[in-house]
Order: sequence, then structure tokens, then C-alpha cells
Amino acid sequence: MARITPTTDSVIWDSFEQPHRKTREYTAFGPFQFDRRQYDDALRALNAAIGSDET
Repeated sequence: MARITPTTDSVIWDSFEQPHRKTREYTAFGPFQFDRRQYDDALRALNAAIGSDET
């Protein structure tokens, strides 16, 4: 799991955790920051690719 924080210019993924393995340490993992426009474009492309298989 992760916290996803969208802003006008970016999307940040942080606060990673694995709920089934509480003892694992993820503090050194991330944060990951993405350009908001590129992020939204990637989600739209993924949605179009997934939706194209529907009949």
C-alpha cells in the first residue's frame, strides 16, 4: 500500500507498507514523484488499453 498525493503539478507516492508483513521496513523506499500531466496521460493510456479488450 502507499499514500498517493496529487497536486496541480505532480503526483507523489510515499508511505509504503505491506499490510500482511508488518515487520518489513519500507522507509528507504521512495518517495516517487511524477509529473502530473505525464501521470494522467499514462493512466488514460492504460484505461484505453484495458477498455479496448471489452466486448
